[in-house]
Amino acid sequence: MPRAALTILLIVFTCWSCGSSDSKTKEKQEPIIKLKEGPKPVSIADQLEPKIEDIERTEWQNPDYILDYLGDLSGKTVADVGAGAGYFAFKLARTAEKVIALDIDPKALEYIESQKEIVGDWSSNIEARLTPPDVPNLLSDEVDLVLIVNTYSYIPNKETYFPRLLEGLKPGGKLIIVDFKIEDIPVGPANEFKTAPKEVRSALRKANFKRIDINEDNLKYQYIISAEKR
Repeated sequence: MPRAALTILLIVFTCWSCGSSDSKTKEKQEPIIKLKEGPKPVSIADQLEPKIEDIERTEWQNPDYILDYLGDLSGKTVADVGAGAGYFAFKLARTAEKVIALDIDPKALEYIESQKEIVGDWSSNIEARLTPPDVPNLLSDEVDLVLIVNTYSYIPNKETYFPRLLEGLKPGGKLIIVDFKIEDIPVGPANEFKTAPKEVRSALRKANFKRIDINEDNLKYQYIISAEKR
């Protein structure tokens, strides 16, 4: 083979080898498994957004009607029995002088305190107070109004609880109970865990509450019972 032809072949082979090596190097540098994108960072605005509203609950609970039913709360102290995460406590705090959020779960009360820090000074009138299941934990004549929503059936020893609750109300004070109708409805517990309005009225009479009224017409899934201390 002529020397010139041999030289050309060597140059071509060398170039092909270099290209093949670079290609393999690039292949090795590519990751075998591509990582999925992680969660997007949460903005400061999202972190500071209070979680005191439950949109799904609001659709069936109709809290605006219940608040209107309570009347003017200006200058009044209200006890929210079974306050939970503060769904009603924060709504009451906008007009009441003071709200006592009563619950048996310390974590629920810690949550209320955390939300108070987020929403600001307007909720500083909420006192989160831990209470035993069968004791209202109110001082004598401490409150003008007691609100019990979706909680009545879970209160043990009602024959002792409600006379004590009566003591915590000021003369002329009111008790409002909102609970689920014993019907086939899409919200609330099973019917076996509900209490009929007439049974509630009987318990309140035994506890010496007066002017007991049952309203079963204005809420779709619930009844309202009002009673007074005389």
